[in-house]
Amino acid sequence: MLLIQVASDKPFAAEKGQVRKAWQTLAETLMESKQFTRVVDARKLLNRFTIVVDEHRRFDVASAKLSGSDQEEQDKHMLLDDIVCLLDDIKATATTDKSNATADKSNAAADKDKIEQHGLLIRELAMQTMKRRSDKAPNGESSKKKPAVESRRTSLTSAMEIESERERATREKELEFLRFKFESGLKQREMDRDERRAEREHQLVIARIESEKMSCLLKAVLEDRK
Repeated sequence: MLLIQVASDKPFAAEKGQVRKAWQTLAETLMESKQFTRVVDARKLLNRFTIVVDEHRRFDVASAKLSGSDQEEQDKHMLLDDIVCLLDDIKATATTDKSNATADKSNAAADKDKIEQHGLLIRELAMQTMKRRSDKAPNGESSKKKPAVESRRTSLTSAMEIESERERATREKELEFLRFKFESGLKQREMDRDERRAEREHQLVIARIESEKMSCLLKAVLEDRK
């Protein structure tokens, strides 16, 4: 019942800061059911869920084959397969989001530094140009040279904007590649999950057949003794 309710409510997928509240809500939902007779809280449920998931990750198909798992055990492991895959997807998504946020923050800081450096360079070049023109030109001619300074400043600004646009396009391509890589990873994990499920079902069918064979053999031996 715990796994069914967890798969339905998905408390582990709650937003940051709301996970404990989600588990507490799940605990209250379970205790309201007549079929659930234990007294639990968020901490107890989370601990129990963690133990069950860890045990499932270490699940050995061979042991299921030997014991002849019943339908209830099959359903339990299939449900846990879905839950574990969802947990892995959430973890992968969080890791990717964190990496993207860090990259965006670093890029923003780098852009700010470049803009400041370009601004300083423009001002420095403008001051040097004006000083050279002022030193070389007779009185009254410095004002005539200002359009050239402004033109040079405009050219530098345009060059800076073009460079920023190129860097922005490069970042967009990098982010697009990361998104593609992440989506490909999700598809691969889904394929792996389906493959594991198919393999588990195959092993359980084999286990059931072996169990039936053993039962028939024992029955035949007992009948021969009669």
